[in-house]
Amino acid sequence: MIIDWSLDTIKQEVDKIKFAEGDTRMDGFVTWTCKKDLYKVLWHVEQALKDCSTYVDEDKFIEEHNTDEMWSILKGEKK
Repeated sequence: MIIDWSLDTIKQEVDKIKFAEGDTRMDGFVTWTCKKDLYKVLWHVEQALKDCSTYVDEDKFIEEHNTDEMWSILKGEKK
């Protein structure tokens, strides 16, 4: 299989939407549209994950992420 997408590019596109949503020069109509787009991306990814197979180390991978996220919160770090 050839991976013909870039995880960094996908993240950058999401960050663009997040940046636009937080633009204080825009009104709520515009920023709410941006946030709705983020929800649509989230729901699309959640559905894609539901359709995927389950893998041996998947639980460990998710648990490590959750632990890292918890430590970041406890340390007061922003992600």
